[in-house]
Amino acid sequence: MRTTYFIVQIVALLLLGTAPGQAFTLLGPFSGWQTPELGYEIADGGAEYGGPRLRGDEYRLSTPVVTYGIDGSFLEFFGVEGAQAVDAAFDAFNSLTTVSAFSQNLDEFPLKSDGINPSARAMGIVDLKTQMMSQILATLGLTSPERWCWSLRARYAPTPTPSYSVVNFNYDPVSGRPSRYVNGTLYSYVIREIFNGDGTVWFYDAREVPVDSANPMVTLASTISGNPFTTSDDRVSRAMSQVGRYFTGLTRDDAGGLRYLYHPANRNYEGAPAGSFRGSAISGGGGGGASASLESPWTIAGSTGQVGTTAVGTTTTTTLQLVNLAVRAGVDRVRFDKVNTDPVLRQSARQSFVTYPEVVSSNGVVIRQVVSRILTRPDILISARDLGVGTFLPIFGSLEQPTFFNAGATLDPNAEGPGNIEPQSGFTFSKVGVYSWNIGNTDEQDGRPGSLWGSFDGSTNAPVIYPIGSKLADLEAAALYLKGN
Repeated sequence: MRTTYFIVQIVALLLLGTAPGQAFTLLGPFSGWQTPELGYEIADGGAEYGGPRLRGDEYRLSTPVVTYGIDGSFLEFFGVEGAQAVDAAFDAFNSLTTVSAFSQNLDEFPLKSDGINPSARAMGIVDLKTQMMSQILATLGLTSPERWCWSLRARYAPTPTPSYSVVNFNYDPVSGRPSRYVNGTLYSYVIREIFNGDGTVWFYDAREVPVDSANPMVTLASTISGNPFTTSDDRVSRAMSQVGRYFTGLTRDDAGGLRYLYHPANRNYEGAPAGSFRGSAISGGGGGGASASLESPWTIAGSTGQVGTTAVGTTTTTTLQLVNLAVRAGVDRVRFDKVNTDPVLRQSARQSFVTYPEVVSSNGVVIRQVVSRILTRPDILISARDLGVGTFLPIFGSLEQPTFFNAGATLDPNAEGPGNIEPQSGFTFSKVGVYSWNIGNTDEQDGRPGSLWGSFDGSTNAPVIYPIGSKLADLEAAALYLKGN
């Protein structure tokens, strides 16, 4: 299914010479062997939206259009400035061309697209736009290559000396081969036992170690990982730290991952998004509009994938139903459309829909169809609330767990992919705001300021902090007071 694409890529690589070391990591549901003991989905280790996947078992969106909306809880806390930061994150993806138009070696994308804002770093501020961009990457099917460059496949310990197998989940976007590089940074590993506070083993891990750089270049996808401080070398975890760090866009490896997933030459067996039907929602479901030129004179039916007839008065009307599970090409580009959202009900202010044409292959037959979805709420809902605590610190943000559908398992029960990521998800930001954390029975002056949301870049402009209306000067004064005592 993906063979043709990578034959072309390998031939081009031989003709053009060797490109700088690069790699991306694919996101999907955790496999049965990806256990907490081996460093996957670690208990109390931070949010993990899924595990790394082997090439060929990837999960991706099968729709070229995804909607998003912002509810009242977010607007109340983050205001217009916060909403503009969210829009800017989606605009960064909407401004991309089709992935098939990316250059062979992805030279238009930088190896490094991040920077540090000193004021934000000192004040413990996390950039809202950057975090939103990383969640979009997760929704598209990518995860942190810095987190999963080296991973344990198995541990065997019949004696006091254990044995391990270590696998590489990173792939070069040009050759398709496994790679130990991320944006030009070479990674090795060291196997470690990670201990709990009581001295018991928490989990085992092959910790990534940058070989050729004291300040490794990291991907935007690196910010997806919820526990870099326990699974990576200190130099890597510092480079992945979200505090004070901002990204201006995708790095070369981020772009390479998107090109692999969504290139039209990458043809996978997968389903249409849940709730899809055949025909044009624009025309009210009568088979006209966009569907008329492709499918006339059929009308919309259900989604069982079968052809049938429907009696209409004394006339029998032929209906054609959605071809759901089929071989689909990558959609080439995913567009994110903002929809008006009722601030209280958290639903679309009025009924919205997504309609697009596609060409699929089923049982050796090429079929052209129009696919539509009618939405009562945005696919991606942006909101804010108190998310509770992880151990004792407030949880900072939470991506609604993506729904993965393993289409490959419908052909082979043992297959781990390929499959779909359903477009319905959401990201909820913490609205706890400014808080302190204390070690021991201490008082206010011994409290340490916790992280908070803000908006900043590499300019000399002061960071915006949230909740909206907060003043950076007050935060700085409080920090100086605490340091002075």
